[in-house]
Amino acid sequence: MAKKPAHSPDTARKIWLAGIGAYGRAFSEAQEQVAKLGGSSARVFDELVAKGEAIEKTVEARGRKVAAKLAPGAHSFDERIKKMRERIMHGEDDASLADEVGELRARVASLEAKVKTLSGARAAPKRKAVRKKKA
Repeated sequence: MAKKPAHSPDTARKIWLAGIGAYGRAFSEAQEQVAKLGGSSARVFDELVAKGEAIEKTVEARGRKVAAKLAPGAHSFDERIKKMRERIMHGEDDASLADEVGELRARVASLEAKVKTLSGARAAPKRKAVRKKKA
């Protein structure tokens, strides 16, 4: 024999209505939360603005301190390049620097030639590879 379904059309309708009721309740609670936040959102925004202003003042004060420390050394780009050249050349003019570079190149070339000569004279003679005879 066939059993009667446990659900009647009335039960299915009640389940449907319970689902709609749950959705409506969640929607109402969400609206209440939004309304509560709406009133406090202006206050929260104002607090964030105040905090941002305090941080901005702190950053500006630190920036001024750093700028004051760097101010004596803060020169134009051209002045910094000029000082760097003076440090590198130790007061030498371009002609004497060119002469020194030429002398250094000649010394390097001489050293390279000596190394080449010495490495060629001390090189061990190459041995021929010994092949094994096949049996």
